[in-house]
Amino acid sequence: MKSLYLLFGLLGVATAANAMDVSPYHVGQKLDTKQAKALIEKAKSRPKQDWVLPKGSYEHEPNADEIRYGIALLSNTAKLIGPKVADANMRYSGNSLNCTSCHLANKDGLPGTVPYGIPLVNVMNDYPSFRSRSMSIGSPKDRVNGCMTRSQGAGHPFPNDSKQMKAIIAYFTWLAKDTKPGQAMKGTGLINVKFPDRKADPKVGQTLYGQFCMSCHAAGGLGMKSPTYAKDGTYTFPPLAGKDSFNDGAGMSRLKTATRFIYGNMPLGTHADQPVLTVSQAYDIAAYVESLPRPNKAGREHDFPNPKFRPDDYPVPAYFKGNKAALEKAKYGPYDK
Repeated sequence: MKSLYLLFGLLGVATAANAMDVSPYHVGQKLDTKQAKALIEKAKSRPKQDWVLPKGSYEHEPNADEIRYGIALLSNTAKLIGPKVADANMRYSGNSLNCTSCHLANKDGLPGTVPYGIPLVNVMNDYPSFRSRSMSIGSPKDRVNGCMTRSQGAGHPFPNDSKQMKAIIAYFTWLAKDTKPGQAMKGTGLINVKFPDRKADPKVGQTLYGQFCMSCHAAGGLGMKSPTYAKDGTYTFPPLAGKDSFNDGAGMSRLKTATRFIYGNMPLGTHADQPVLTVSQAYDIAAYVESLPRPNKAGREHDFPNPKFRPDDYPVPAYFKGNKAALEKAKYGPYDK
């Protein structure tokens, strides 16, 4: 990978009180290579605070109802805004995943509160941010809506002033209330690993998947449907492939991202400081998962317009102009870093 996203979680939100300093740039501004590199280094140089969750209950907050709705949206996404919701105007999500399928909840059920489980606890301090996918400064709302059209399949973005967007922002704001403004945080994002110096093997991964994953995620990664699926489209355990899963423009569609998530968090209940799988096993399982069919993200060839900031594990055919070997390497490695 020639560069990294300047993202410390897959969703994020910020206000003037907590926002990362991206001056002299502004949200929506396009950056050139020099500007982007400088801002990345600026973000990396921030002090890093210890992991911290908010003290007390959100129920004591003046906007408790709004926070509660934000939690519900993240926890019960498919049921509240999924493709089978009775009110067609509420069908924002394009698949049956919940946000907590990736932004894992702790024992208290709060979305995005597990260290290295793509947590949301510090996103208030990590945005606005440079987004290499668009070579621009992205706002929290841009990031939320990016997930709505990638991790949530062919979903629809929330209007910026919608009840849903305001509720999600209210929850993130509460999560960050006891953090140190503008600082990075330990435990955010995904656990760093040293990737095997070899090509990932989806066939080996399929065998490992059968051993460690299939009891929850079912054969072919199609997930375990809930008893009420026909009515509300919900799953007991989320699908990793097929029409109800994330599309090939989502962060989780990339092998290195999936490897890190699987290693630090799976099987369910695993914690990053006590992994069950080896990195090698997670790498092959991720290869199998990524080999499975999933929806295509229209226009993804326009992602990462500057090749210097393009992830090396994003196998978009248009990037490689017929070079099948390079495309295969992007899909399965080996990777330089």
